[in-house]
Amino acid sequence: MTLPPDLIAELKKNLSGSVRDDLTSRILYSTDASIYQIEPLGVVIPRDQADLQLTVELAAKYQVPILPRGSGTSLAGQAVGAALIVDCSRWLDHILEINPEEQTATVEPGVILNSLNKAAAKFGLQFGPDPASAERATMGGVIANNATGAHSILYGMTADHLLSADVLMADGSAAKWGTISDDAPRDNSLLSNLLSSVAEICTKYAKAIQQNYPQSWRNSAGYRLNYLLPFSPSRPPRWDGDYPRSKSSPLNLAPLLAGSEGTLAVIQRVKVNLVPKPKHTILAVLTYNDITAACDDVPRLLEYAPSAIELIPQSIVRLAQSVPAYAAQAAILPGGAPALLVVEFSGDQPSALKDAAYLLHPTVLAESTQDQVRIWNVRKVGLGILASRRSDAKTIAFIEDCAIPVEHLGEFVRGVEQIMDEHRTTAEFYAHASAGCLHIRPILDLKTNRRALRTIAEATLKLTLSLGGSMSSEHGDGLARSEWLRQIYGDEVLAAFRTLKRAADPNGILNPGKILDAPPMDANLRMNESYHTSVWTTSLNFDYQSGLASAIEQCNGQGVCRKFDGTMCPSFQATREEMHSTRGRANLLRAMISSPMSLRKNLKLDESAAEALDLCLACKGCKAECPSGVDMAKLKFAFESEYYKTHRHPLRDYLFGYFHVVSALLAPIAPLANLMMQTKWTRSLIARFTGITTERPFPKYSRKLAKVKTSSQTGTQKILFLSDAFTHYIEPRVEQAAFDLLSRAGYEIQALPIVGAGASLLSKGFVDAARCHAARVLNAIRRLDPDSSMMIVGLEPPEIYSLKHDYLDFFPEQKVELESLSPRVWLLDEFLIRSEKFNQLRVANIEKKEIPNVQNPKIKFQPHCHQRAESPADDGLPNGTGATVSLLRSCGFDIEVIDSGCCGMAGTFGYEAEHYELSQQIGELKFFPAVRNAPDALIVSTGSACRMQVEQGTETQGIHPIVLVAESLL
Repeated sequence: MTLPPDLIAELKKNLSGSVRDDLTSRILYSTDASIYQIEPLGVVIPRDQADLQLTVELAAKYQVPILPRGSGTSLAGQAVGAALIVDCSRWLDHILEINPEEQTATVEPGVILNSLNKAAAKFGLQFGPDPASAERATMGGVIANNATGAHSILYGMTADHLLSADVLMADGSAAKWGTISDDAPRDNSLLSNLLSSVAEICTKYAKAIQQNYPQSWRNSAGYRLNYLLPFSPSRPPRWDGDYPRSKSSPLNLAPLLAGSEGTLAVIQRVKVNLVPKPKHTILAVLTYNDITAACDDVPRLLEYAPSAIELIPQSIVRLAQSVPAYAAQAAILPGGAPALLVVEFSGDQPSALKDAAYLLHPTVLAESTQDQVRIWNVRKVGLGILASRRSDAKTIAFIEDCAIPVEHLGEFVRGVEQIMDEHRTTAEFYAHASAGCLHIRPILDLKTNRRALRTIAEATLKLTLSLGGSMSSEHGDGLARSEWLRQIYGDEVLAAFRTLKRAADPNGILNPGKILDAPPMDANLRMNESYHTSVWTTSLNFDYQSGLASAIEQCNGQGVCRKFDGTMCPSFQATREEMHSTRGRANLLRAMISSPMSLRKNLKLDESAAEALDLCLACKGCKAECPSGVDMAKLKFAFESEYYKTHRHPLRDYLFGYFHVVSALLAPIAPLANLMMQTKWTRSLIARFTGITTERPFPKYSRKLAKVKTSSQTGTQKILFLSDAFTHYIEPRVEQAAFDLLSRAGYEIQALPIVGAGASLLSKGFVDAARCHAARVLNAIRRLDPDSSMMIVGLEPPEIYSLKHDYLDFFPEQKVELESLSPRVWLLDEFLIRSEKFNQLRVANIEKKEIPNVQNPKIKFQPHCHQRAESPADDGLPNGTGATVSLLRSCGFDIEVIDSGCCGMAGTFGYEAEHYELSQQIGELKFFPAVRNAPDALIVSTGSACRMQVEQGTETQGIHPIVLVAESLL
């Protein structure tokens, strides 16, 4: 089926938002975070509620299936389908009201849950359900999945917090779903038909519902018909009051939306209940010899009235230690124990919480907010972390949503382990032990073993039902579990589901194939026996990622790149376009390599990938923050190296990539070069000819370069210094400060005769040239340091970290040498805090005089993105961003890291004419406002591009931290 041309024409004519039926858009929306892939008919991104209503009306008019979608993080495939996708995440994201007296909030479906919680926190409130994906999950998706989370034993499910909703029915008519009054309409409208069907269900099917619903209260399979009675076979252990609600309360339609996956109505806005934020919390971490022992202990622990009990296996802790953004956070958790239970207590009295926690004899007791956040962060990235296996056999989500009465949880784990043994595989278990819900990830290779998907699911279904459990408890039915609803509920309850669906959606256009009339759960797989890839040959080595294809396939769709804090992914944060997320780029690359070459060329898939990668700033935020370990910067370098074999490089790529060569030619004639670049007409001519923006001034060259002072001391320790083009030719003051500090500390400096490590070449896709440059750098190091004993330091993070990390991608055959070299390579900030000589100099100067001749000692620090991406050092001392912070604090400065992510300049990205506006837009997200809001602070940055961006974007001078340290100590 394709979209009718008349429908497309009407949409494009009347919508203020966008209508997309191109192949690139269809590829981008063909997957979610599940194992499934279905190409949609097209995509609509409504700008306002009028757009949304018109879209639904026209879909009804032309009888086109429609699928409302949020961030696309669903794990069961409910956000993909052969339908017109309506992306509500881009514009329909307004928090319309927070009423602290009523403790309610009214929001549009595109509001991110974390955004709601931040707004509600001002009144001491929060939304009760707390799924791990809250930083990117939209409220529409939270409702559609009936999401819950770690604290479900306190707050129940999303269905328990829906008060009312303004919705669009399947025919486009607007309706209010809330409490039903006696004067509710009785006409021929869809709402009237729905009310009649609800009355029929309450009378005809009440007994079947009470007899056949799973015994676990944490059940999201099918529709929430039990809320109509109301009825629940059990209740959350810490729920306060009647559950699900008082029998005397008026009948409410709103809970029917929870877990309906967009199959009953399209949400316009919804009113939800808020709960008070706990005043105090404490975490007790308990260790166990295995997962079954941990699960067997959960019923006992519940007697202590905790607010949450979460299972974390040792595998998550170990894998978290390999991802830079989570490695330091994982350090608080005990190593070695096969299983951990994190038990939280919350309440008004900290002493009482501590007493309760001590009764459990914990291995770790986390009292501070900082320590608790670290533990929760490790737990929340579990899903993505477990999917980071670098092989075709991966942890697969399809039985991850079972909920079992907690008294049978240990028995359930033993049963699943037996099923895995019978299939000669293993599984990972983690998550919400207190609610009897374990997220289970069997390790399977779907490219070769699709059959196991079904047989494991069938065996798990049988086990789950035998223990009174549910197959769906928060992640939905979708394509993964809708097939099992007949076995779970029986024919009579299934008939009640059909009665409800027919009344709300008589023509079946709302997200068809989910919950009812679903395809087999092993159909529409993203990867199966027919999936094949064809990749190009690259000079970059991808053995660590099990090959180039595996590196691309590493993205599993979790969508952490769609969050709005941290570094990843700056172009998405600014544009909010799926194409410009790490996930979107990976999807387009995967579509490209998995298509036959003839089709790939005809469909111009290479061009789609090139367009997406064009706005990748190569910030390496994904390498640091993506739980699955996607390294999009490296993939971009590899792709561009191949792409430009058949396409012409922009002239500016040569200027920027070979900046060290250009600068070496222009620095000796600095006055003339600067005059040419600053004169209006020559500057305009250069910009037009090269594609460089006219909105930025060109940097000025310095004729006077930094000089190494010869040490008069004997037996001084020698050190190699890696210059970079910017500080060497344009900011020699910075390089001179580095030389002076090292010399005064007693080091003999030997500057490498080659400028830079080749990072600028790599950033423009000149992989072979970068490799040749790297070979020259290595030869120089060998010549100057034949004993491999000297430390190598530098100032510019991309250059020093390229030498430290990227060279192994160039020369895998030199692995032993490079692995020996890497621990000797340091950003100067990192080296100085490890240097006894420097610390002696620092202490001596601090004792002599007060630091420093600085009028504004308060510092705002903007780290280079590559600094943020650094893993913790093996020696336990601060690394990356932490090293600069530690260095400045040790010199007496009051420093605060700017929580802004990328500054927007990204090397030379912000100098490229077509990228200038986006560069500024990224800067305006957080960085520029943070600078403007601190007019009395010094703005410090390790990145030369960051210093240019702050000066040009805010007219504030940026300072390198080494200059500040040198001025204070020397």
